[in-house]
This record gives sequence, structure tokens and C-alpha cells, in this order.
Amino acid sequence: MAQKSKAKPKPPSPPPSALSSRLARRILGQMGENGKPPELGISHVNAGNDSYLQLIDKVYIGEVIGDTDGSSFKLVQGTYGAGKTHFLYCVRDLAWRRNLAVAFVTISPKECPLDKPRRVYQAVAQQIQLARAHHDDDVVRGIDDIARRIIEDRVAADGRDDARAWVERLARAPIERHSFRRALTQHMTAVIDGDHEAAERIAAWLRGEDLSLAEVKAHGIFEVPGDHNGFGMLRSLAQAICRLGQEGSVLLFDEAERRLSIDPKRRKATEEAMDHLRELIDLCGRSELPRTLILYAVTPAFAHEVLPEYPALQQRLGQPVQYLSAHNPRAPLIDLEALDLDPRRLLREVGVRLAHIATCAYDWSPDANMINANLKQLVATVTEEQLEVSHRRLFVKIWIRLLDDLRLGGDQTLSAEDVAGLVRNEQTVLLEEEHAGSFFGLPV
Repeated sequence: MAQKSKAKPKPPSPPPSALSSRLARRILGQMGENGKPPELGISHVNAGNDSYLQLIDKVYIGEVIGDTDGSSFKLVQGTYGAGKTHFLYCVRDLAWRRNLAVAFVTISPKECPLDKPRRVYQAVAQQIQLARAHHDDDVVRGIDDIARRIIEDRVAADGRDDARAWVERLARAPIERHSFRRALTQHMTAVIDGDHEAAERIAAWLRGEDLSLAEVKAHGIFEVPGDHNGFGMLRSLAQAICRLGQEGSVLLFDEAERRLSIDPKRRKATEEAMDHLRELIDLCGRSELPRTLILYAVTPAFAHEVLPEYPALQQRLGQPVQYLSAHNPRAPLIDLEALDLDPRRLLREVGVRLAHIATCAYDWSPDANMINANLKQLVATVTEEQLEVSHRRLFVKIWIRLLDDLRLGGDQTLSAEDVAGLVRNEQTVLLEEEHAGSFFGLPV
């Protein structure tokens, strides 16, 4: 394995200051319940991956997407619980701040298998989302809602006639599949005309839902989404996002289950999935997904069990393995086992940020020495124990619980025995949760 090279990390940036009480409580509620990253406000708890985010921002969002209208594919690797979903949320937050549309898609054997192109397109089309100016703003999610919002804003700003003329120009834009371009422009025309029935019917087509050809022929659309055209639809969507005024798009695919959606035992399905993954990489290489960044997050099992069977794909992802770093910014693999901070410093930084969030959430002013003493003890216990579950998830759940106890029960400093007991109890709970999730075939 190639030597992993990391630039000398910068000191962790201080917790962001612009944090409302409402958002702070939402973050604590989500993370305290399951130890997983929050849907909103990830920058307030993020630590340890600044080097990667700076490279993505400068090299890929700034140069590849912004300066050259190009595209890129990166494989994100980390063990279960190493923070893959957290990292993808960080990239999503970064992309939204740069006015890119983002789709976060969970890849799973039942809901969205990679060997079914239509299901992949459907997931992206339904999940792609515009940035919000404020956390309380309405969500604009789905290619149909994006198109609706954009044309409604144009009608409000310029009037119906100018908006209609803009749609007519869009109808001549270089979008790969004529059916997609036709559906997009017919949808917006129906919105302008107030034809709600037509708008909803075409919106369903854009989302990749089940429609017969007879239902859309009247709108000049002569194909329906399927596995045979799924990736062509995906290319068209990426091309359309740029034409709709966004800076580009970021597609985040997360293998969120312990069991790979790409199963080596299902040979035919795996071969198809590998072909489709290779096609995605090649599309980025040929810039057929303009201004698009794709991140695909997997566990090391993918590299060890799947890639060796597919040399063409392995070559595209780097053989020997090449890790993204300041010295190798074009490398195809992001390794989440190589972060800017060691495990103890990482947990301490996350703990400091969560304590700051708790003070914002409840207008609470705890004794700093008491907070630091408890945090130091918890970090030491979690990092020293040989845990059977993700130590980061365990740490987050226990620390938020401790912050609540300290806030509600008065100032106190827990002993090493008290903290060890909390860790053992919470580890038992998490193991039971993971067992239940695996038993029912649910993500854990």
C-alpha cells in the first residue's frame, strides 16, 4: 500500500459563531438521539477533515467546476463509523455555500442498487436540492421543484412573456436526451400557463416515476425513464442544472449499510454495478457531466473484496492506491482514516464544539473547568477502551447526555468509574441497536 501523505494540519478552526438557539437545539436533538451527524448545521460540529475540504473547495469546486466546466469522481473510504456520512454532509454544506445543487443518495440493495440505472437516476432527481439562504427557508428539492421555483421567480421578476421567451431558448440548449429537455421545458411552460395537471404529470416523469408512454406523448415526450436510459437521463439532469442557473452539481452516494449494496455473491448484478460505476467515472473523465463532482463513499471491503475482480475499474481508481493530499491533489481516493487530528484530539475538538452548541441552545453558562474536566475524562475513557462499536458515535451520544445532566442537575465532575460505567452502558445499547438493524435489513 502506498504511503499516505498528509500536509501539516492547520489548527482547528473555532466553532462558528452564527448559531441560533433553534438550530443549536436541533443539532443536539439529532446527534443526542443516535450519535449521527445532523442534517443541518454540520459545520458547527465538524473537526479533523479541514485539509480534505480545503482541497475539494479549491481544486474541484474552484478550479475543475468553476474555471474549466469540468467534472471529477472521488472514492471516499472509511470503516463503518469512521465518519463517511459526516464527511459527505460537510461536502454538501460546502457546495451549497458555493451555489451548487446537491443530491445526497443512500445506496442500498433494496432502495437504490447501483445495478439499476433508473433507480439511481430516480434517487438523484428526487433528492437534488438547492441551497437555502437560511436554515428556516423552505426546501427546494427535486429537479421538478427546482425548475418550478426558477420559472416562478422569473415570472415574478420579468413577467410571463419574458419568462416564456427564456424557456424557448432553453428548449434549444445542448441537453443530451431530447425527451428530458422537452419534459423540462414543457413542465415550466405548464407552470407559466397555470396548467397544474400537466405540470404534475410531467414532474412525475422528471422524477423518474412510473408513467406509461401514452400519458406523456401528448406533451411531445416519446420515451419514459428506464434502466436502458437511466445514465443518459442523469447526464441530461447535470447538463440542465447548469442551464437553470446553478454553478454546478455535487452528487454524493453513500454506502450506508454494513452490507455492501454491491454483493460479490450476486455475480451478474455486481458486474452490472461495476460497469455502471466505471461509466460514471468515464463520464467525469470525458466531462459529459459538466460542472459535476461525484463522491462515492464505501468501506474498505469494497477495495478488498470487489475491486480486485474488476481490473478496468481498479485502474481508474488508482493502482497502486493513490490518496488525496496536498502533495497529490488529483488522487482518486479520500481516506477518512487519515485525518488532520489524532483520535483523542478529534474527540476533544468535537466535544468543545458540542459544549458551545449547548450554551447557545439553552443560554447556559457552565463552569469552564467543570466542562473541561468531564470532557477530558470521557475522551480518555472512550479512546482507551477496546470498543465494539464506533467510538465517535458512542462519544457523541454520551457527551450530549452528560451536557444535559450537567445543565439540569448542577455542576459536578464525574469520576473515572462513573464515566466508564456510562461508556459500558451506552455501548450495550448501541450494540443492541446495530443487531436489530442488521436483523431487519435496515441501515445501522
